[in-house]
Amino acid sequence: MRRLYEGLIGLTEKYYWIFFALLCALCAFLCFRCLGVGAIDSWDEARHGVSAYEMLQNGNFLINTWCGEADYWNVKPPLSFLTVAAGFVLFGYNAVGLRFFSALFYLVTTTVCGLFTKRYGKLASLLCMVFLCANYFPFKAHLARSGDADSLYLMLFTFAMLAMLKIRENQRWLYVCGLCFSLAFLTKSFHAFMIAAVGALFLLLSSELKRIPWKRMLLFLACALLPILVWALFRFQYDGLAFFRQMVETDLLGRTAAGGVEGHGASFTYYLTSIFWNFEHIYGWLTAAVLIGLFFLGARLLRKKDTPLPQWDLAGLLLWLLVPLCGFSLVSTKLMWYVYPCIVPLCILAADFLAYFFSRADAPAGLLLALALFTGAGSVRFVWENYADNVRGARSNDLQTFVIEQFDRDGTLAGATVYLDAYDPFLYANTTEWEQNMRLLALLEGDLACADGGAQAFLDAEEDSLLILSVPFLADYPELAEYEILADNGQYLLLRKISLQS
Repeated sequence: MRRLYEGLIGLTEKYYWIFFALLCALCAFLCFRCLGVGAIDSWDEARHGVSAYEMLQNGNFLINTWCGEADYWNVKPPLSFLTVAAGFVLFGYNAVGLRFFSALFYLVTTTVCGLFTKRYGKLASLLCMVFLCANYFPFKAHLARSGDADSLYLMLFTFAMLAMLKIRENQRWLYVCGLCFSLAFLTKSFHAFMIAAVGALFLLLSSELKRIPWKRMLLFLACALLPILVWALFRFQYDGLAFFRQMVETDLLGRTAAGGVEGHGASFTYYLTSIFWNFEHIYGWLTAAVLIGLFFLGARLLRKKDTPLPQWDLAGLLLWLLVPLCGFSLVSTKLMWYVYPCIVPLCILAADFLAYFFSRADAPAGLLLALALFTGAGSVRFVWENYADNVRGARSNDLQTFVIEQFDRDGTLAGATVYLDAYDPFLYANTTEWEQNMRLLALLEGDLACADGGAQAFLDAEEDSLLILSVPFLADYPELAEYEILADNGQYLLLRKISLQS
């Protein structure tokens, strides 16, 4: 049995690069497959999409706007909006363009983590990539398949932490940390201070801070602060302190206030129970593997010369996991994607501990084989779950599908004024106003002018216009019968009014 087991483990050593390439392909498949199918979400994705669209239309790539006015609700620096705009340029005004770079950033993060973890062994590298492919929640919401800031932020956070772990080998990695912090701030504002907190604690605890020459420290500070200062100077020229004041009030004070901004308050244990001790998905199992590994280390069942990873790598990974987790647990506002960066070190630690146990020559071969089969089967199940729910299960909603089918940027209806009086599946309610996700879709599909007020406003309007109406609502407005019906799919109607002046 040991020979069989060792043969199986040996395959990962002999064919490492083949397995590595296959896992990169798997991650790419999970990121890009059906990327444009899922319905566009309101709030962050829609706000980013509209702002990026308007940046391309008005040529101002510094100021994010909403409906033509400077946006003081989504008070983030412009980097993430620029990546969405780049997606529109490359792939057109559609959901793929909206989300492409988010998917790419997660693929890059997974690939780089796999390459970095190779320093702990080839099996650890492959396991880390498998676990990141089974990373359910970031694929479901707000990251890998969503057109907002979090995927870029996760990549920059990860790069900063991996560079931090290499500072003791070469202090020039300090500059990478500083630059990644700066770019992370330009992506997601004050969230980037978690990078600074982890890095500062690591340098203090490892005594590396004392060894950094003052000239190198000045260069580090330039990398960390200069890009932010340049952006702040240009932004100040536009609207003075207004944007910065709103950044502090909304993103800093608002999210630490009692109850959390917009009612997203929860208990201190929210992240622990919803993610890290959740055995319905892979996270609870990874956490258990890390806790068992730490127990063996703490009980000195592993000799110092026989530890699974260097002392300061272990310390840095634990700081990377625990500092943001504890910090965001203390903050009143609780949103799941705040702690997505903590999942990366969890995957690396679990992969390293498991790979170490799999390589123990003094453990019973039967036990090792059973553990390996359990890990493999569980990983396959969780990767499949991720694919089935978040990739194959991606769906648009009926209202968005109707808009996509009826409008074309090059069609005769492009640029029209459109009213809405319909059931919106995103809201689970009837609406006469354009929700944020529908407003973005209208811009992408036909550069439409979205008008609120529903069927009554359509009837009162004097200019040429269109109306999207739920079929049952036609009975409430019998006067609509005189207008031309351009489309009827049994659920929604598209009506057209042509004014007398036309």
